[in-house]
Amino acid sequence: MATPPLPPNLRRALTVITVYGVLSSLAIVVLVYVALRGADRPSFDEIEVHRITVLNESGLPALVISGQGRLPGPTADGREYAQELSGGRTTASGMIFFNEKGDEVGGLTYQGRLTDDGFTSYGGVTFDQFQQDQVVSVQYSGDAAGHAAGVHVWDRSTDISIAELLELVDARRVATGAARDSLDAVVADLRAGGLGTHRIFLGSRNRTAALTLEDTSGRPRIRLYVDSSDVARLEFLDEDGAVVRAFPQ
Repeated sequence: MATPPLPPNLRRALTVITVYGVLSSLAIVVLVYVALRGADRPSFDEIEVHRITVLNESGLPALVISGQGRLPGPTADGREYAQELSGGRTTASGMIFFNEKGDEVGGLTYQGRLTDDGFTSYGGVTFDQFQQDQVVSVQYSGDAAGHAAGVHVWDRSTDISIAELLELVDARRVATGAARDSLDAVVADLRAGGLGTHRIFLGSRNRTAALTLEDTSGRPRIRLYVDSSDVARLEFLDEDGAVVRAFPQ
């Protein structure tokens, strides 16, 4: 059976509704596109935050920027440990760097405050060996007793990862009695075996500019310095720290 033709008025109304629906849909698509495109690059004149976490493509942290006391604890093998395991983070501000697998690989931290004795202040940039602790640092520290600023270099062990060491130190932190004594002995043995050795300092301590080279046990063996009285000297030391040769004599 044939469908009767629509009245002209109804046909015009349906046409208007159809056109309106198409135009409305197009307008919504354009608005969403513009909004999403603008959201890709938001612009701010000023923001106030306590902490910013920048993520990499896999959703792991690549960089954390933080105000005082909000820095993440040391992080390795997917676990973040207590702030207390990395000295100063409970009171410092700065930023922490992470590699593609989410391990901490260094950072920039700083702090300064008044104390009963006067003040204490610190600032430094550090970079870590892969799956290990810091191997190079530029840092400043000062208090009522003196000041030091310069470059430090360490050798780090490849026999134990920083994650393994953090597990031991974290367990020791909460252990008591015989369990703590046992963990103390394990950590002491690891440190005696050379977890990390300071090898180079280049900088200034209490107005003495110096270059110090240390052996694989961390003992100073060569010192080159100009002291606060403008006296220049080069010294060679033995394993016990005694000067065996110097220029000038």
